[in-house]
Amino acid sequence: MMDKKVGTRSRRRSGGGVTMAAVARHAGVSSMTVSNVLNNKPSVLPATRDAVLKAIAELDYRPNTAARALASASNYRIGLLHRDSDSALLSAMLVGTLNASARLGVQLNIKVYDQKNPLDSVREFLNTSPDGLLLPPPLCERVSAAGLPEEYDVPMVALAAGRELANMHCVRIDDEQAAYETTGILLRAGHRRIGFVRIPSLAGESRFAGYARALSDQGLTLDEALVWNARPTFDAGLRLAEEILPGKRTITAMFAGNDDMAAAFVNVALRTNLRIPEDISVVGFDDTPIAVKIWPALTTVRQPLGEIAEVATRHLVAELQARDKETKAAPGGTTFVDYQIIERNSVAPPSS
Repeated sequence: MMDKKVGTRSRRRSGGGVTMAAVARHAGVSSMTVSNVLNNKPSVLPATRDAVLKAIAELDYRPNTAARALASASNYRIGLLHRDSDSALLSAMLVGTLNASARLGVQLNIKVYDQKNPLDSVREFLNTSPDGLLLPPPLCERVSAAGLPEEYDVPMVALAAGRELANMHCVRIDDEQAAYETTGILLRAGHRRIGFVRIPSLAGESRFAGYARALSDQGLTLDEALVWNARPTFDAGLRLAEEILPGKRTITAMFAGNDDMAAAFVNVALRTNLRIPEDISVVGFDDTPIAVKIWPALTTVRQPLGEIAEVATRHLVAELQARDKETKAAPGGTTFVDYQIIERNSVAPPSS
């Protein structure tokens, strides 16, 4: 189910404004345990059931009976928060999550969060008492750092986080190793003046670490003058490329933080009479559709975002099922999925 106005259709919001999360906090249990009590599931211990019923009475919690009926049609309601459905990266995640949730029979609520106040958006959604959340980057990093998984005791899984998070499970590729191998392609082609665009996220830091390690393994000193920071958008890539390329002709290759930025560099290079790849090689990351919509097509890392979302959804549901059995697992951990380096036409030996 796709419903951006989840706050008005929550299956658990009470008539008096008291949420299931509030009941859970008052009783010292998880929201899932409160749900189990309300649905008379036998897995709840008698003492726990009594504590939840007492909290319900003290807070005057009044479950919506229509919503309770809806709950019987599906075991769990999970949420996916994202910032931009027009993004190729997030669109792939949406498709993967929809496919997995349909197969698993869970209710899926999709919500666009406020980029200016992302944590407020997450708290608002959590107050509708979802069973669990799927969080893409960089939102998962903000939520983890703010301690929301502990505060709400709601299972959360990070998609493509770039690095392990202590309080939520991550499903991702090994960004550092992928960047290491991609930089190696440029090095083996003969490039030594390789620029790098670092995006502001844990994935960006991991990719930068792989780039730096590849240079070090070849006995090259990292030149900070060849490293730039920028947001992972085509427009940000255009502005950066227009600033860099006219005065940095000694760069023979550019490793952009993602495909959108790499495509921007190709665009500006061609407009400034630099040939790709004869004058400058360009590589990207993610293998989103833009990688093959430009010419020359990009050498890039194929990050299987749809698969990452499907694996994350399955993991989240498995964690919810474990909580049903009162076997809550320790938070954190990582599930890796495979990546591929796709070599196309944007890399060649340096002309010099």
